[in-house]
Amino acid sequence: MQFFGDYHTHSRFSDGRQSVGDIINAARARGLKEIAITDHGPLVAVIGVRDVSDYLKIKAELATHPESEGIRLLIGAEANIRDMHGTLDIPREIIEKLDLLIAGLHPYTLPTSLEDGMGVFVQNSLRHLGRYQRDKAIEHNTLAVLAAIDQNPDLDIISHPGLFFALDIYEVGRACARNDVLFEINCGHNFPDLSAIMEADRAGASFIINSDAHFEDSVGSLAYGEYVIETLGIDKDRVANYPGRGGYDTWGKRAKH
Repeated sequence: MQFFGDYHTHSRFSDGRQSVGDIINAARARGLKEIAITDHGPLVAVIGVRDVSDYLKIKAELATHPESEGIRLLIGAEANIRDMHGTLDIPREIIEKLDLLIAGLHPYTLPTSLEDGMGVFVQNSLRHLGRYQRDKAIEHNTLAVLAAIDQNPDLDIISHPGLFFALDIYEVGRACARNDVLFEINCGHNFPDLSAIMEADRAGASFIINSDAHFEDSVGSLAYGEYVIETLGIDKDRVANYPGRGGYDTWGKRAKH
């Protein structure tokens, strides 16, 4: 199956092992109509961009590649959620210059305060110490993701929901549905699993299938997503990049305004 586009990839500006040009060439070879470069926000150890100005550098580099060659190029970011208030590590003035915004919880993110660090990141690390600690971690992780969805009107996609940070998937799915945020099926991690995607589907969420590619061979590799939607019989009209849907112009919040 040939999906319309892949909207979650990483270049050497963050932790990818490919240049911007490599991503574009790989996407073109895969027959994609659209590709987005979405490097990690800066306030996560090792894997983030060095500075938010890097997004403007990527945007300028994309402008040097003619879209007339058959593929639409988009600049985005995968922001890190920093606390239970949904604070992201990319400022408003940069977000306004992006085509699309992804956000997710990632380990080793700099929290906004010591209290927030204890509430989300330390608590999450304690989740293996028993049911109480796990339930508390799920509660805090879920509050952080719900706040990010509710408090960031420009948010397009929640990345790999539940990866590293267990969540109440049904509640996240409901929040995605009411805020027009896409629930990602992440083919780089083959995540979430079928049961979680069933919960999100039951909650009314719409989906997007992305590669989370860090290497050229992974760009546009969306087989896990195809397997999921076919296995679960998910309504194709609720998969944003399903063939024939029309791509970014049909779901991107900036494209619709």
